[in-house]
Amino acid sequence: MLGGVSALVRPHDPADLDRAFLEKRRLHLRTGQADAFARLLPWSLINAQVTLAGLHNGRLRLVRSGQDLPYDTVVGRNKAGQMFLKTAALHDQIGQGLSLALNHLHHVSPRIAALVAAVERRYRVRGGANAYVSFQREGALGPHWDNHDVIILQIWGEKRWHCHGARAVHPLVSRSYPTVAEAGPVEWEDTLRPGDVLYIPRGDIHWATVKEGGHSVHLTINLGGLRARDMLRALAGRLEGGEDAFREEVMALADEAATRRQLAVQADLLHGALEQLDVAALFTQLDWEREAFQPMNLGLDRTLADTTEIHPAARGPGPVPSRLPPDQRRVLTQLLATDGARLGDLRRDLPDMEGPAVADAVAALARAGQVWLFDA
Repeated sequence: MLGGVSALVRPHDPADLDRAFLEKRRLHLRTGQADAFARLLPWSLINAQVTLAGLHNGRLRLVRSGQDLPYDTVVGRNKAGQMFLKTAALHDQIGQGLSLALNHLHHVSPRIAALVAAVERRYRVRGGANAYVSFQREGALGPHWDNHDVIILQIWGEKRWHCHGARAVHPLVSRSYPTVAEAGPVEWEDTLRPGDVLYIPRGDIHWATVKEGGHSVHLTINLGGLRARDMLRALAGRLEGGEDAFREEVMALADEAATRRQLAVQADLLHGALEQLDVAALFTQLDWEREAFQPMNLGLDRTLADTTEIHPAARGPGPVPSRLPPDQRRVLTQLLATDGARLGDLRRDLPDMEGPAVADAVAALARAGQVWLFDA
């Protein structure tokens, strides 16, 4: 989705979502972008994930109210002893309200990966994406809270959401409730339709249902926020690189008084580093620690057109790698500023790069795995 979070919530102001994120306040937006959302997660992509291999590697879960379907219900063996997914049995279970959880879709779909990267760049979080496909009335999960924020995108069908508010402050682990009654009174509820966005902060108890005979597909973007331990770990890593005392081992066999003196010296170093902290540099360090996306653009780099979409793969806002040639750095800087662009718009925004310079730089960035390319 070109434009990242701004395009995701259009026509709303992305600052609305920014404020909700900062305040950890639930937010529901109707965007009217059903067609754009459908392109993120078409039924062809959903069906491609429903495989025996997906069941084995955890990318596919078959669940009802949070309980996994017994494996043998939909998996059989042929006369040669080979396992297979029993399609008819799966459809029968779906008719009884089975839901499908499709995990780690940012490792499967380049378009979803590009959106996750854009969310990470804006909010400086660890992102990921799962989808939930529900039929009949029951949703995949019962009442629960997550230990991370989520942005829910309604892709297909409708789903009725119920939120009970926060029961824990900054929870470190997720929690499920056996019954709705145990979750307490409902604080907010509404129906999500294709094109709707719902932000739910960490700790807010929520669950959802599908109307009888209906179906629903929603995409959940997980926002794993940075915590004090992440910042302190990164800062300690910096100190280890420049302070001998911070690299010294803390040994259980040492005299307790000596160990306390050693830890006092290290605590003073840490305190001094915190007082002189370059916060922006520390966030950049943590950005770079996330595993890089590796876009593959075979063939697409040779068929560039003005309508070709170009999405940056960086999981942080910058700076761009200094090893890149100047033209590529300039193009990538522009792409990061706009959360992607079509080639024709990129040429317009960089008018002093003459002739094929912009297209050549885009093709080179694609081959280097710095961007995703999509046909219009």
